[in-house]
Amino acid sequence: MAVVTLRFIFISEPDKPVVTVKVPDSMLFQEALVIAAKQQNKDPTILSATYPAGTPITGGTVGEVAEKNTVIHVIDPSVVG
Repeated sequence: MAVVTLRFIFISEPDKPVVTVKVPDSMLFQEALVIAAKQQNKDPTILSATYPAGTPITGGTVGEVAEKNTVIHVIDPSVVG
C-alpha cells in the first residue's frame, strides 16, 4: 500500500495555514479532508475542497485525487461569507 502526502491549504483563512497529511492512497479523500480539518479545529462538514485551478474535488480515493494534484485548496464558507 502506497502512502501519499497531501497538502491542504486553507485559502479562506487570512494567514492561509497549510496542513500536510500522509495517508494511504486507498483511503477515501473525504477521510483525509476530515483529518486535515480537525488539525485546524474546523468543522469538516461545511468545508469544500478544490484543486488549485478551482475544480471541485467531488470524491474518490486519495490516490485518484493525487494523480491530478497533491495540493488541495480548502474553502470555509463561514469565513468567505
